[in-house]
Amino acid sequence: MKRLITILITCVVAGITIFLFKTLYKSNEEIAIKSTPAEYVKEVSEEYLGIFIHGQRVGHTFTKIKTLHSGLEIETSSQMTINMMDEITTLNTYLFARTDTTYALENFSISIDARGHESKIEGIIKGNKLQITTHSRGVKQTQIRDIKEKPYIPDVIDILVKRKNLQPGDEITLPYFDPTSQSTGKAKIKIHPRQKVKVFDKEIEGKKIEINFMGIVSYVWLDENNRIIKNETPNLYMEMIPLTKEEALKEVKPQEAFDLLGFFSIKLSNPLPQDKKISYVKLELSDITLEGLDLEDDFQKVISKDPLIIEVSKADINQLTPLFVPINENTEFLKPSAYIQCTHPDIIKEAKRIAGKEKSAINITKRLTNSVYQAIAKVPTPSMPSAIDVLKTKEGDCNEHSILFTALSRALGIPTKIYVGLVNLEGNAYFYHAWCAVWLGKWVPVDPTFNQFPADVYHLKLKEGEISDWAEVMKVVGRLKIKVLEYH
Repeated sequence: MKRLITILITCVVAGITIFLFKTLYKSNEEIAIKSTPAEYVKEVSEEYLGIFIHGQRVGHTFTKIKTLHSGLEIETSSQMTINMMDEITTLNTYLFARTDTTYALENFSISIDARGHESKIEGIIKGNKLQITTHSRGVKQTQIRDIKEKPYIPDVIDILVKRKNLQPGDEITLPYFDPTSQSTGKAKIKIHPRQKVKVFDKEIEGKKIEINFMGIVSYVWLDENNRIIKNETPNLYMEMIPLTKEEALKEVKPQEAFDLLGFFSIKLSNPLPQDKKISYVKLELSDITLEGLDLEDDFQKVISKDPLIIEVSKADINQLTPLFVPINENTEFLKPSAYIQCTHPDIIKEAKRIAGKEKSAINITKRLTNSVYQAIAKVPTPSMPSAIDVLKTKEGDCNEHSILFTALSRALGIPTKIYVGLVNLEGNAYFYHAWCAVWLGKWVPVDPTFNQFPADVYHLKLKEGEISDWAEVMKVVGRLKIKVLEYH
């Protein structure tokens, strides 16, 4: 699949001259990132692909794969230049990975840079454990995940099809892992009969492969030598097409940068009022897959599934039972994670500074909401944010606000989680957004990006969780339609 979905998720959900990181952080695990000496290499393949959204070139990716006696060695560098809220931003990623002789993943290292926000993710498989270590601003955080079997990464799918000699009509299911978003799951691979596909102004015949991961379907066409003819994700209007090195590396000029957020916005034929004084809204959603989404909570209810109708109500803080920190409920939402470093001394120090001597969870939440809102410069940042990075740079968009707020809130003993979905900014359209929810006897939405506690009913939650879960939102991008049924 050549990382098409990975790049988009990083751009939209986590917030993207060719660029290769020449110096990488060193890990205590000593993951091998040095290139294998030539005498051990059996075969080398290189490929430049242009990345297109709705026919407009937004960047490129370069992949180099070495076939070794011990497996594959993969290097992939990608770049995208996009317009986010009138800010021209370039995202660069570099992946180094090794597989075993079956092409299943053994270890990887991926570096990400956007607007000076640099981070690195490393992974290594030991038995039935996947160890993932993130590095951000000198802070290292490690997670251990249980796995039943070694997963495969996007870059090996077409090679695996060749190795297994899959033919039209064949279907297989593989354990799958996306290093950038850290999403795991099963990928369904289906081989279609040879068919023609349009590439620019030509029609070229090739073997068609269907890849379904987390409900997002992509298609890859291969020629007789199993080289990519085209890679397409229809519902995202994205394509990757082979280009010469010169064509791929051609600069995307600022005036040509793609307005990604605007393109994926959801327009309304019957807008909501702009004054945002309403406390209830009823919406009808269509062209949406419910599987994998989290559409219900204490203030958002599904009242009909066919058609899909959702009610969103604004929380009334005055009706909540007073709680004091630390709160000993929903304690799983007090724990640190790779990006939410709530036990780091700098996070704890800042959280205590904001809270002062206050013990009321409601009052602390008000202080945190306002403090994060005031502290962070509103800058579109398509990166993989961590709380430490945001605390030090003090800039970012909704992802950065939400990550930092969550870390500070958890550090003070308030169970907090992240919501991902859509927000209506001016009444006539919904846009991608991330915000939070705090446990105050109920899960109360709070939006530090807009200094809202509680968050207003212009928010529509689609998913809860962290970066590895946000990929689920991509299933509805480009397809979802929203109709306002009622509000007051």
